[in-house]
Amino acid sequence: MLPLEYIVKVVLITSSGALSPGPLTASTIAAGSNEGWKSGFKISVGHMAVEFPLVFLIAFGIASLLTTPIVEKVISFAGGTLLIILGVFMLKDVFKKELGDMNASSDTVRSPVIIGVLLSLLNPYFLVWWILVGGSLIIEAVILAGLIGVGLMFIAHIWMDYAWLMLISELSRRGKQILKTKGYKVLLAGISLALIFFGLDFISLSIFGSELLL
Repeated sequence: MLPLEYIVKVVLITSSGALSPGPLTASTIAAGSNEGWKSGFKISVGHMAVEFPLVFLIAFGIASLLTTPIVEKVISFAGGTLLIILGVFMLKDVFKKELGDMNASSDTVRSPVIIGVLLSLLNPYFLVWWILVGGSLIIEAVILAGLIGVGLMFIAHIWMDYAWLMLISELSRRGKQILKTKGYKVLLAGISLALIFFGLDFISLSIFGSELLL
């Protein structure tokens, strides 16, 4: 069993990853506009499908292979390309469809589970965060309670992903009901541009070794 102070530390530290704004949050808002909390739940399932094995790979010391420069560059470039594609398709929906026709059947949000998988797997910040920041928590969990401790640590973290993504996707659904058509298009356009920016940021990191914000 893990001590309470360790659980509290896990919740506080991993919240920096779970609650921080990013491409997964932007995609959840877009997907949730029609299905509400269900989309957030599905995206969380996809996210967990990547996160759960990664945590145990780190526990076994295998995930350190992901820190090689060439793998980081490939992941950054692939992730950035995916985000730009998603952003462009969403932006295309904004200009070609009326509000009544904008629904979750759009290619960008057709499968929230797959979106959760891809935006986690191809996000270099997510991988590096778990290897460098989460790694220290995992090591401590192993020392305290072995692999069972790692499982308990993961539970202490993952509930925040579900709670956060389900919340923002439900708020997105409710917001769509009160926004005028023009306002909703502006919201989707903003999300689309955010995804494109994150994509360019990832590619910049891959090619030039620096972020656009720095």
